[in-house]
Amino acid sequence: MSKSLISSIIYALIADAVWGLAFIVPNLLYNYTAVEITFGRYFIYGIFSIVILFIENKKIYKLIRRNMWKNAFLFAFCGNIGYYLFLVISIKLTGAAISTLIIGLLPITTALYGNCINHEFSFKKLLPSISIIFIGIFILNCASFKGTIDTKFNIYGIFCSLIALCLWTWYAVANARFLRENKEFTPKIWSTITGGSTLCLMPFFVLILKVMMPQSIKISQMLNFNNQIFKFWGSALVLGIIVSWIGTVFWNKASNALPVSLAGQMTVGETVFGLTYSFLVELRFPNIIELVGILTVIYGVLFGIKTVRKLKETNAEEIKEVQL
Repeated sequence: MSKSLISSIIYALIADAVWGLAFIVPNLLYNYTAVEITFGRYFIYGIFSIVILFIENKKIYKLIRRNMWKNAFLFAFCGNIGYYLFLVISIKLTGAAISTLIIGLLPITTALYGNCINHEFSFKKLLPSISIIFIGIFILNCASFKGTIDTKFNIYGIFCSLIALCLWTWYAVANARFLRENKEFTPKIWSTITGGSTLCLMPFFVLILKVMMPQSIKISQMLNFNNQIFKFWGSALVLGIIVSWIGTVFWNKASNALPVSLAGQMTVGETVFGLTYSFLVELRFPNIIELVGILTVIYGVLFGIKTVRKLKETNAEEIKEVQL
């Protein structure tokens, strides 16, 4: 296995480990809605990015061009604001169970769409690992949804879930392609520019949700000086800087060299790390269904890594033979 592939896998795992914190931090903020927590997260992410943009303005100014901002705003919408906006609306209309089940397909859709766009490997070769991961995700969903009562069929809610799924799937593939075609943008700089663009989109995010779900976000509650406000903004700092900014930097590093078909499969690591953190916080071991689901997902990812390694070695040997 090449050093480039190994380092990219490590970067992806670090991103997954960081993103997994998003599973447990909101549980500390029971007095705040999911939308308010998301607002705090992306607000801090945006402010932090703007500060870095000012600090490194000379370096970034040389890279700025009109077309770059179009991509930055598009990625900020599809990967952050738009994705979560449609997910929240879906949960409101359909319930968390169906919405989470559909969004849980992200590793599958990203791997398939990425391979379709980039023509990296034969779909027949990728199918076994993708199928194993799908089975693992299904098992984990069965464990999560056991006893849920908020499931309700709503075609508009399902449609919003599918839009959220498509937005992030497209973002993952398009972002990886952009970074490969624009090497002058380092993972750190691009994460910063995306964060600044996310901040610019925040007013639209708040306005739409205030109209559709007035009780979902109360700005006054996030500004009241009390004991809870320190916990809220402390958590927002963790989510905004560590989860969003640092997580995106490492994901951008992974996207630079990792085949998108494999990177897509590795996004499931976020769920595995998130569940692991949850078990640690709850001071419990996973039940048998959760354990089987996690082990199945891990096996699927390892199988995918092994498949990609073999395919890369085969391709390298074929290129050498042609050159000879």
